[in-house]
Amino acid sequence: MLFTRAWHHWPMVYPEPLPGTSDWLDPFLADLRSNGPRIVEIGCGPGLDAAALLGAGFDVTGFDRSPQEIVRARQQAPGATLLLADLSALPFRDSRFDAAVSSLALHYLHWEATRAAFGEVRRLLRPGSPFLFRVNATDDVNYGALDGTAVEHHFRETPGTYGPNLKRFFDEADVRAAVDGMFAIEHLAHRTIHRYESPKQCWECFARAL
Repeated sequence: MLFTRAWHHWPMVYPEPLPGTSDWLDPFLADLRSNGPRIVEIGCGPGLDAAALLGAGFDVTGFDRSPQEIVRARQQAPGATLLLADLSALPFRDSRFDAAVSSLALHYLHWEATRAAFGEVRRLLRPGSPFLFRVNATDDVNYGALDGTAVEHHFRETPGTYGPNLKRFFDEADVRAAVDGMFAIEHLAHRTIHRYESPKQCWECFARAL
């Protein structure tokens, strides 16, 4: 139940229109394919990354906890296997996938649940399998880094339509601590991205399962 309680506060849908393109994946496609074509997307949202991965020749499985987002994702990426699920009860066996990706989906959890979430991603991968992800950075001031009340270190609560919104913001040490003992980082960079109306600050990380 750890993840279910924490993920209860995820936004149910992305704002209209759909977020921007998924060209952030392009520099990593060859490395993501290095262990095979079976890739899982954690928090697939409206399916933009799933569609890009399908176009690059991957066998894509994605999941999201929002029924609305799964509907949108199936429209965007009809060739992918897209499931309504969360990290508390993933219907996949150990080492099922060759790679994993997650874009702006793993920063809504308390720290204990954050570590457990990365552990669940690790469970899905074989040793040496790549994991590419992005998470909020602590200077992401356009999207809440200084708003609301601190619940934990770098974890903030703000009022929301469906109840309190919980959002984590990572510094470099937080990213390294989140994957410690599970993944070996090969690339870690601070990025400014233009996915939404205002610039967004995030960390981009490429790592391999230990």
